[in-house]
Amino acid sequence: MKRTSPIQIDWKPDRKSSNPMYQQIIQFVCDKVSSGEWPIGTRLPSQRTLAELFGVNRSTVTTAIDELTSYGIIAGCHGAGTQIISNTWSLLLSPAPDWSRFISSGFFKENNNTIQSINRLEFTPNIMRLGTGELDPRLFPVNMWQSILQKISRQVTNLGYSEPLGLLELRKAISAHMKKLGIPSVGHVPTRFI
Repeated sequence: MKRTSPIQIDWKPDRKSSNPMYQQIIQFVCDKVSSGEWPIGTRLPSQRTLAELFGVNRSTVTTAIDELTSYGIIAGCHGAGTQIISNTWSLLLSPAPDWSRFISSGFFKENNNTIQSINRLEFTPNIMRLGTGELDPRLFPVNMWQSILQKISRQVTNLGYSEPLGLLELRKAISAHMKKLGIPSVGHVPTRFI
């Protein structure tokens, strides 16, 4: 495959714009591709070079490249750099929607009544609510579990908790080791350790 030279770019994002610079870069690339100026196969300069050309931090370019890649517009090709791979529907995507604006404007408020109705019906005896993914209490094998727990309860002598002071065998081993070092048992503290 013949390696093409990267395109020349003479553009910089507007630092005074309220639109973030990475989104300006995304829009710039989308405009170039949708206009046909950058056809499929066009190779972009390296991220470092793009950062220098745009006068931005390399992480800004990386963010824009990642989003363009997620749109399916560009892709990194081994040995050929980053190239334009699509000029179709993904260019029509607008930047990520402002969901908080949609919610506050009231688009989703109507669902509250529906959800409240569903929640009220949850306690109706002849209706089984499947949306939560919870097992209906009527299907829980109560008798089986009572039988199992009764059999096990006769075998359980402790719950596996250690003594509050710790494992007795470990305490004895530590005490014996301390005696070998010349440190007496608890209750008598030598003056050199005070």
